[in-house]
Amino acid sequence: MSTAARRGTENFPPEWARIERATEEASAVLGRWVQRARGAEEEVERLRRALDELGQGHTAPSDETSREIRRLKAENAALRARMTQARKRVTGLMQRLASLGLAEVEP
Repeated sequence: MSTAARRGTENFPPEWARIERATEEASAVLGRWVQRARGAEEEVERLRRALDELGQGHTAPSDETSREIRRLKAENAALRARMTQARKRVTGLMQRLASLGLAEVEP
């Protein structure tokens, strides 16, 4: 529980503590999604470099490499969409908490 949220929370209904836990869990999930997206981006960059090296030798990438790049791009797009959704949910929860005086909203 954040310091801002602890101040005077003994007078608030228990549901508010549940909202705060949900916000913290959503924030943790968002962090994991960010890590996965970064990993996927690094893998795409590695494969892109491998393709560039193959292109210098004037050989076409294998079907397997092309499929892997498409798969990684699709996974990256899906992770970005999930991050955006989670970010919106966390922002909404933080705004609600701030309006209740339980948390300070950070930009």
